[in-house]
Amino acid sequence: MTGWELLAQCVAAAGVRRVFGRAIPGLQHVAVADPAMASLLADADGRLGPGPGAAFSEGVLRLSSKPGGPAKRRALTSLRDLPDAVAWAGSVAAGDLPGSAELALGADLDGEAAGHPAKPPRSGWSGMILGSQLGRVLVFAGPGVVRAGAAEGLRGLAEAVGLGVSNTWGAKGVFDWRSHHHLGTVGLQERDFELGGFDEADTIVATGIDPDESPRHRWARDRVVTIPPSMLIGLVTQWPGHVDGTIADRPPLFDLIAGVVQPQWQDEKVPMAPARVLADLAAAMTPGDRLAADPGPAGLWVARAFATTELGSVVVPATVAPGFAAAAALAAAVRQPRVRVVGVTAGPLDDVSCRVLDLARSMDVNLVLEVWGREGELESAADHAAALTAARAGRGVKVLSVPVDFGWTDALVEVAGPVVAWT
Repeated sequence: MTGWELLAQCVAAAGVRRVFGRAIPGLQHVAVADPAMASLLADADGRLGPGPGAAFSEGVLRLSSKPGGPAKRRALTSLRDLPDAVAWAGSVAAGDLPGSAELALGADLDGEAAGHPAKPPRSGWSGMILGSQLGRVLVFAGPGVVRAGAAEGLRGLAEAVGLGVSNTWGAKGVFDWRSHHHLGTVGLQERDFELGGFDEADTIVATGIDPDESPRHRWARDRVVTIPPSMLIGLVTQWPGHVDGTIADRPPLFDLIAGVVQPQWQDEKVPMAPARVLADLAAAMTPGDRLAADPGPAGLWVARAFATTELGSVVVPATVAPGFAAAAALAAAVRQPRVRVVGVTAGPLDDVSCRVLDLARSMDVNLVLEVWGREGELESAADHAAALTAARAGRGVKVLSVPVDFGWTDALVEVAGPVVAWT
């Protein structure tokens, strides 16, 4: 067996199904000459999940689920260490929290190799165990719940005990937005946790929180119990018999945001109200579709105001990577042509997004990207839904310039304070 064959086995065992950049035998290959572009597409592919994305360029293997930012890095000089090294990289990229790892492959992959894929290293956890006096409990869920496949365990716990759950934007959809267990999406604005009832909770049960979304100093109060997402399913039987009360009523944040968002749903003005655009997008989506947005003005509205009914249907990274929305739409088109990911970004288009679109055209894939700005192609609000339907049904790369009134963001700031996400 050659080093190439062992590499292919190890990468496949880590959950990788395609590689951007240079080919690895046995995996779907997407040829991308630019290493930076290959890395961005791998980041986007992994962020969509469930497995890690992979890029292989200039002797560096990147396994990733975290757009932007530095990667953990190791140098590999011996094929003997290849299985453990790939398993480590896979554990970083496919862990409960988004991450990226790179292996500098200095070993001769054409040489003889022996070995088998290794199991990923186990990571421990630290945190308080449940005590007998929890008082008023609020559950705080992050993207780790989604990535660990633990949403059903969270729902089962909330329903059995009668708990309210606040989520970060990386965990949108753990509950239908209309569920009485859903307390709202938090972490985007300065007063989210205050208005979200965190100050009134005697105990915050935190699970799967990504510090890139919500640093601990913003939300932690006197008593925090940290629970790994994998333990949620068994927590019902361990729950203390005596609970003073739970946060059953929705906190002020929910109604305050609804007061800004819901009147926009029927707004007919152009430039369009952001929530009206999101309502059209929600109506056009079918099960399995995704909405991917770049952090910033557009991502704020998608993360804040999209009425999520399906887990994982909204993807807005916690870290900034120019071109992510377009890259996510392209990565999805490569692996699941029948499932649409509509990308959303604020105009004007950056250079990276333009290069992603050029690559998509050269690959002859179907892709829809909305560019939100003051100027656009629509003469009336009603035109948006028709244009979106036509773009999704058509072939090739479709870029919709949508006139959006970002002045509505001032209303969000008025009720919940300055935006703190992505800062």
